[in-house]
Amino acid sequence: MEEGVPLVVPEINGEDAKLHHGLIANPNCSTIITMMALAPIAKLSPIIAVNASTYQAVSGAGMSGISELEDQIEAVRRQEEVVPHIFPAQIAYNCVAEIGSYNDNGYTTEEMKMQNEGRKILHLPDLKVTCTCVRVPVFRSHSISVTFVTKDQVTVEQAEAAIKDFNGDVLCTSHVPTPLETSDQDLVYVGRIRKDLCNDHGLVLWCCGDQIRKGAAANAVEIMEYLLK
Repeated sequence: MEEGVPLVVPEINGEDAKLHHGLIANPNCSTIITMMALAPIAKLSPIIAVNASTYQAVSGAGMSGISELEDQIEAVRRQEEVVPHIFPAQIAYNCVAEIGSYNDNGYTTEEMKMQNEGRKILHLPDLKVTCTCVRVPVFRSHSISVTFVTKDQVTVEQAEAAIKDFNGDVLCTSHVPTPLETSDQDLVYVGRIRKDLCNDHGLVLWCCGDQIRKGAAANAVEIMEYLLK
């Protein structure tokens, strides 16, 4: 969030990388995946508000997160006591809605990244985001459920067409994207696009992406490739 340091997802705001002064920032993993799904729709109409729930894999906490899930699954199988070390509570066969440290507003640092970084990436300084980040017993790839409001009405068909044509996205109309499907590759899969039943200007979607690849390492490589081109 440092002023003057570009925060870049090449497919979305690659031009910002050219404004660097020696340092370019890589965004948060779940933010990258979510913004990849929203960016093509933001080109149709500015996005005003986002309500997101993330379902984040244990590998987001590093190798120790993977080991903790593996160890806890084995402990449960053996009917042994499960003692969490990396996560705030047992993660095996469980969900934990607590990622990051808490801010004064009750949201965690991980949750606020979706708004603060999303504003910078999409060039929407007034974007409002409510986010709940949840750790789930999945080894790899984050999933996000996103409800969002656009300034002008965007139809499901328009949203699908925009996502289908957007570099880096895969539109899924015949099946629902899953973490297993999206692991170990660099694309963001988007599906279940539908109208928000609470808001005429709202849409809902589900997206999945490998947070180690597109959510981190691959995005950094793509930034370098963009500058080299």
